[in-house]
Amino acid sequence: MSFRSVAAKNVVLRIVGVMTVAGAAIVTVSVTNESFIRAQPPKTAAKPAAPPKVRLPDESEGMDGIARTLISAFDQADIVALGEYHQRRVDSDVRIALVRHPDFAKKVRSIVVEFGSTSEQSTLDRYIRGENVSRAQLEQVWKTTTQAANGVWDAPIYADFFAAVRDVNSRLPADARVRVFGGDPGPGDNRSRETAAFSVLKEQVLQKHGKALVIYGAAHFYRAMPRDYVSSMGEDIGIARMLEVDYPGRTFVVIPVGGRLDLPPGALPFRDFTAEEFMGGGVFNCRGPGGCVSMFKGSTLTLGQMADAILYVGGGTDVDTKAKPAQ
Repeated sequence: MSFRSVAAKNVVLRIVGVMTVAGAAIVTVSVTNESFIRAQPPKTAAKPAAPPKVRLPDESEGMDGIARTLISAFDQADIVALGEYHQRRVDSDVRIALVRHPDFAKKVRSIVVEFGSTSEQSTLDRYIRGENVSRAQLEQVWKTTTQAANGVWDAPIYADFFAAVRDVNSRLPADARVRVFGGDPGPGDNRSRETAAFSVLKEQVLQKHGKALVIYGAAHFYRAMPRDYVSSMGEDIGIARMLEVDYPGRTFVVIPVGGRLDLPPGALPFRDFTAEEFMGGGVFNCRGPGGCVSMFKGSTLTLGQMADAILYVGGGTDVDTKAKPAQ
């Protein structure tokens, strides 16, 4: 299997010092637990949950290095929450490299995705097992989600991911195969997106003492959020934060960031940069009188407060929206 353009390049990414980054790398944003300052959890929790005690290299580079690092996180955490920018090819390349790595299925038997509906689980199961499923049937997996109307899941990278897991399973014995769960509430499922995802993880993974890779838009995994953002979410406080209430310390959060990054010698550790610098253009508050403004405008939250690791993917958007012909 090959990877395109920016995703295929090996890069060097340092936490401190001069950095010129052209491709993808993963950077752990905290070496010690003390650098985390968590947002307060809901009132059902007596105190903030401890972060997972995961010890990883300060940096990993290239697709194989990133995959090996993420797989090693499962030795110390039950859930690896891998955020994405929707429709971006490099995010797709990372997760496909991860599931195709020969060590992935040895440790992980469940994947929960935002781009599949709970109502089409039987269709998804049949496809992932290798059974004959028509393209029209398979498309119902993402076309029955709550986000189907905006066409976000029609980008071919999402079908590519299902195909990659199906191919991996074709080489494994039946009792060693990976199962993919749709986490978005489909028709007839009245739960919110956050609640549905949490329920799938609880019932299908955590209560069965399993491990899971979870793939959603990065904002679903933020460990800390600006006050205005939290107030706009209602009961949906984020999947990672919901997991910390009932299953503290068992989720490892990885979010992608991009943009030009040239730092002078002696620069701050990556975890100490503000979230606004890297995510200010991604989430907006449009309810005020002044029009839409960045949800992170004026926020002092740092990358180290938002996640446990950062996947740096360079400055290009590399969005893949061209649909492939039905097969």
